[in-house]
Amino acid sequence: MRDNEKIKVLIVDDDVFISEQLNIILEDLGYHVTDIAFNAESAINALKVNTPDIVITDINMHGRNQGFEIAKYINNHLSIPFIFLTSFADPSTVKEASQLTPNAYLLKPFNEGNIFSTLNIVLDRYHKKHNYFCIKIGHQIHKVKEDDLLFIMSSDKYIEIHTTTKKYLKRGTIDHFIQENALKGVNRVHRSYAVKLDNIDSVKGSIIYIQDREIPISNTYKAEFKKAYSSF
Repeated sequence: MRDNEKIKVLIVDDDVFISEQLNIILEDLGYHVTDIAFNAESAINALKVNTPDIVITDINMHGRNQGFEIAKYINNHLSIPFIFLTSFADPSTVKEASQLTPNAYLLKPFNEGNIFSTLNIVLDRYHKKHNYFCIKIGHQIHKVKEDDLLFIMSSDKYIEIHTTTKKYLKRGTIDHFIQENALKGVNRVHRSYAVKLDNIDSVKGSIIYIQDREIPISNTYKAEFKKAYSSF
């Protein structure tokens, strides 16, 4: 992932105006557009050269349903979500499209709001299913592997999410963040800390060691933590 943070998107549409408009909106929302393809052949080549995290593809291009060819390639060779971009389609096209199990449909004309909400829903569902979670900071969405999470620390009205590669700061509470992302193996150990159990290096007395950090275990959470850690 570029800079280990931005969600990578491939755009496929034979209408230059639409693809450029979509590109501008996605970049403004904090996504990284890896490429803009204009037919099935160039899209599949782009998928091979620089596989994105998600694809937004028109269905009908140059007079035929080339979006279906792209969807079939993704279903057969990759494990990434894709969204069909389309205007009104006839019933037979809709039926064939549904058989390819797209993660969502994005209708033309689109705007920043429905692009943001559609990608948000698709990526949240996909990442929860594939052991990723998303950190939303403003309009930017950061994709993080659950295995990379080290601990979460509260700081006033903010929380710091520490991972193996970087730290993220966002408004919220520890409990809400854990619940929102359905994080497994993450336990509260202190009113200011929650830890990822399988990334603990050692525990000595009332101190948890994770990499170079010492995290206290408070009496409130000690029994619950010891039970969870001993059975993990």
